[in-house]
Amino acid sequence: MGGLCFVIPVFRDGKQGQPVLAPGPWFVDAARRAGLAAFHDTCGSPAKDYLVETVGSGVALFDYNGDGLLDVFLVNGSSFEVLENPRLPRASSRLFRNNGDGTFTDVTRESGLINEGWGMGVAVADYDNDGHRDVFITNFGANALFHNNGDGTFTNVTREAGLEGGNWSTGCAWADYDRDGRLDLYVARYVDFDRARIPRPGSDTYCRYHDIPVACGPQGLPGLADLLYHNEGGGKFREVSAEVGVRDTDRAYGFAVVWLDFDNDGLPDLYVANDSVPNFLWRNKGNGTFEEIGFEAGCAVSADGRAQSSMGIAVGDYDNDGWMDLLVTNFSEDYNTLYHNDHGQFEDVTFQAGLGAASYSQLGWGAGFVDFDNDGWKELLVANGHIYPQVEGITNSYRQANQLFRNLRNGRFAVVSDKESGFTEARSSRGAAFGDLANDGRMAIVVNNIDQVPFLYLTARRPTGGWVRFKLVGVKTNRDAIGARISVKAGGLTQIDEVRSGGSYLSSSDVRVHYGLGGASVIDQVEIRWLDGSVERLRALAINREYTVRQGGAG
Repeated sequence: MGGLCFVIPVFRDGKQGQPVLAPGPWFVDAARRAGLAAFHDTCGSPAKDYLVETVGSGVALFDYNGDGLLDVFLVNGSSFEVLENPRLPRASSRLFRNNGDGTFTDVTRESGLINEGWGMGVAVADYDNDGHRDVFITNFGANALFHNNGDGTFTNVTREAGLEGGNWSTGCAWADYDRDGRLDLYVARYVDFDRARIPRPGSDTYCRYHDIPVACGPQGLPGLADLLYHNEGGGKFREVSAEVGVRDTDRAYGFAVVWLDFDNDGLPDLYVANDSVPNFLWRNKGNGTFEEIGFEAGCAVSADGRAQSSMGIAVGDYDNDGWMDLLVTNFSEDYNTLYHNDHGQFEDVTFQAGLGAASYSQLGWGAGFVDFDNDGWKELLVANGHIYPQVEGITNSYRQANQLFRNLRNGRFAVVSDKESGFTEARSSRGAAFGDLANDGRMAIVVNNIDQVPFLYLTARRPTGGWVRFKLVGVKTNRDAIGARISVKAGGLTQIDEVRSGGSYLSSSDVRVHYGLGGASVIDQVEIRWLDGSVERLRALAINREYTVRQGGAG
C-alpha cells in the first residue's frame, strides 16, 4: 500500500453537518488551456441526414504508459465522404498524454493507438493480465482491439483476437462474468445500417420529428443482436451470447452497457440501455449463463410502463444504503429515469428524487454518479445535446447545457444552475468520463462533443471534505480487479462502489475507485470483496491519499 498524501483542511457547518464549499462555480472548462482542444470531433455532415451522423462518440480516461497519471483518449467519428474517398485524410481518434502539469500532449501517432474507422465507444482494461491496459473501440464498421505493449505503444490485434464484430456497434464493457480470471467483453449493437436502403429525411413516419424532416430511425429500421465474447486466453475470444442465454432475439437498438452486481450476490450482472425498446437486465446465474429479468426487476421501462429512448447509464449507490442504483438518460420530451435499488428490486423514483422536470427538455447521453465535493454523497452529472440540428429555434435547442445535480442526502437531488455549475457553454455533448487527473482528490470530467472540441471540467473550488482512492491489483482474479467491491466506513457513513470498465455513454472512466469522506479524520474500515469471493479488510487508514492494494496483501 502507498500513495501520495494531499492535505485538505476540513471544516463543518454546525447546522447542516456538511462540508462548506468555497464560493464560485463548481467547475471551469480548461480544455483549451490544457491542450485538449487540439481534438475536434467529426461526425458526418452538418445536416445529419442519417442516424449514424447523430449519435457521437465516447471518451476514456486511463494510464496508458504507467506513470501514475490519467491520460485522455477521445473517440472520433468520421463521414461518408471520408470513408468513400481514400484520398481524403482519415478522421482518427486521439490519445493525449497527461504531462502532470495540467497540460496534455497528443501522442496518437507515436503510440500507434490509431482508430481511423467511424468510432463510437471505448472500454479499457487489461484483458491479458500483463499489467498494461488495453483498448477496445466500437465502430460503425469493424471494431478494433489495441494491445498495450507496455512501452508506450499499442498494436492492433483485432483479427487475431476475433473481435472484429461488424456493421454498427455502440456500447462496450469488460467483466469476468464466469470468474475464471480472464476478462470477457460485451458489445451492444444498434441498427443494421445500409445507406442505400435508408429512407431520406421526411419520407415516412419515422423520418419526421414534430413534422420536421429529420434522419430516419431507429424505429422502422432493422436492429442488430448484441454480442458477448468469452476470453479463451492466449489473446483469443469466442462469441458465446446464444450458448450462455444472452439472446437478443428482438434485436434491440442497444446503446450504453454496464456491468454491476445489482443483487449483492457477488456476481457481475449486465444492464443495457436500449433506444425506443425496453432495457435489458441480464442476471448472472452463477453457472456461466444469464437470464433477462428487466421487467421483473423493475428497470426495463418507466414507472408508467413506457419503453423510453435510452442512451446512457450511471451506476452508483446515491443514497448509501448498500445497493447499486441506476440512472438512465433518455430522449427529450421525456425524463431521465432514476431506478432506486431496494434489495435487488428497482423502482422508478425519478420525480420523488426531484429529477423529472429538470430533464424533460434535455436529451441526455453520458452520465455519472460522482462525489465532486467529497462530502460522502454522490452528485449526478448528465451530458446533454439534441440529435437533430433542425429543431434549433423551432421546438428545442440542438446545443444544450450539461447538468449537475447536487445530492441533498435525503434521497433527493437539486439541479445546480448553469452559472453555479460552470456549465455555461452549450454544445451537443455525448460521451462523458470521470477521474482524478491531477491525483489531488478532485474528480474531473471529460466530455466529447459532437462536431466540436471537448470539455475538460476541472473543479474550480476546493472540496473541503477528505477523500481516499483505491487502486486494486488482482492476483487470483483479473489483474484490474474489475468486479471487485469496496466498502468504506468513515465518519459514521458506509459507502460502496465497484471497479468497472465501461458505462456512462460509450465511455470508460478511471478504474481507480474514489470516495469522498466529508469531515472524517480517519477511515475506520475498508472491506474489499474480490471477484473470487475472498474478502480482505483494512483498518484505521489515513485520509487524503491513494492506496494500492494487491490481492492477498492486505492486513
